[in-house]
Amino acid sequence: MSPLCDKIPVNETRRRAVILIETTMEEQAYIRRAREGDPAAFRELFDGHRQRVYGLAYRYLRNQTDAEDVLQETFIKAYHGLARYNPEKGLNFSAWLNRICVNASIDAMRRAKARNVGPFGPEEAAAMPATSHASDPERTARNAEIREKIDQALTRLTPKQRMIFTLRHYQEFTTREIAETVASSEGSVKKHLFRAVAAMRKHLRKYVQEDGYEL
Repeated sequence: MSPLCDKIPVNETRRRAVILIETTMEEQAYIRRAREGDPAAFRELFDGHRQRVYGLAYRYLRNQTDAEDVLQETFIKAYHGLARYNPEKGLNFSAWLNRICVNASIDAMRRAKARNVGPFGPEEAAAMPATSHASDPERTARNAEIREKIDQALTRLTPKQRMIFTLRHYQEFTTREIAETVASSEGSVKKHLFRAVAAMRKHLRKYVQEDGYEL
């Protein structure tokens, strides 16, 4: 056994093997070809992940234009950083893209705040799908009010709390997946998530009590 293997715990070695499997052979081939300058291969990677990356950015930013900008920025950075991507370091390709998207989304949020632009504009509100209560104007208005309050509550979280809350409650990531995505320990993720949920519940207390809304 090599000296390097002596330093890596068995569980960690198995985890890295799982990561290599999760990055499929087909995807590994696209990555290899994209590194060699094949634009069609990178297009395959883009097409395979664009919807998920856009969804993550939009859930965080709640703004279509900003999410599209983050989508573009994520793949530009991925393209230029592809030579440095190594799944043996602990991230499959999806998780690596997630990390780039997370950092780009946080930067975009900070820029939006500097411009004093809210993350949830009128065009996004108008684009919200109709609910099953469309025939009940009072209920529809109540749902719109709750959505607005949720958005306000999200803006009160720190960037990291907001991202962790988004990954857990909207993207349904596990604690471990969130830790890998935001480059933190699982303990730190749990702490930020606890604080984020507590802050959201405090801001939405009225709706939790009156409508039974749950986080």
